[in-house]
Amino acid sequence: MIAAAALAWLLITAAPASAHDVVPGVGGSLGGLLHPVLVPAHALALTALGLLVAQQAPRHRMGLLAAFAASLGAGILVIVSAFAVADAQYAVLGVAAAAGLAVALARPLLAPVAALVGLFGGVAVELDSAPEEISMQRTFLSLVGTAVGALLVVVLVAGLAIHLRRGWQRIGVRIVGSWIAASAILVLALRLAR
Repeated sequence: MIAAAALAWLLITAAPASAHDVVPGVGGSLGGLLHPVLVPAHALALTALGLLVAQQAPRHRMGLLAAFAASLGAGILVIVSAFAVADAQYAVLGVAAAAGLAVALARPLLAPVAALVGLFGGVAVELDSAPEEISMQRTFLSLVGTAVGALLVVVLVAGLAIHLRRGWQRIGVRIVGSWIAASAILVLALRLAR
């Protein structure tokens, strides 16, 4: 119910797509590919999502990654339909905070809850990645590049974190999760206080 209300709110507040090139002069699919790693809020959210995937039961990991990938595609469809959400960075920071807190708690989430975090994460990253392209083809290529880059970050972080099995390594992962959550909450508080 909450997810449906949040999605409805996102769609109702949609505005014409606009954003910026992260690397000036680099647009299209290469610019989109670099976007998730060069925008700090996206890097935080995607790192937290990757760590969260690694903490889930092995049988749920692929489902969570599939939900994330599907939500990236859904985000592309929303933007290509000439809509974008104003202030989508708040959603990205919210995902970073939620996923970071879940990582810090180090408890496997129920599969539907983990899938919701992944779904919100993918849509939020795409909605906050709308390029300033006039051409629909360049916009689409940029968004596809962003989706590929975001998925690669999550998969790589999860793949690395799965191999961290020693006690001190797991504590380190929890600390990283708490730092991500704290950073995201602090930035959210500062932006909302304006």
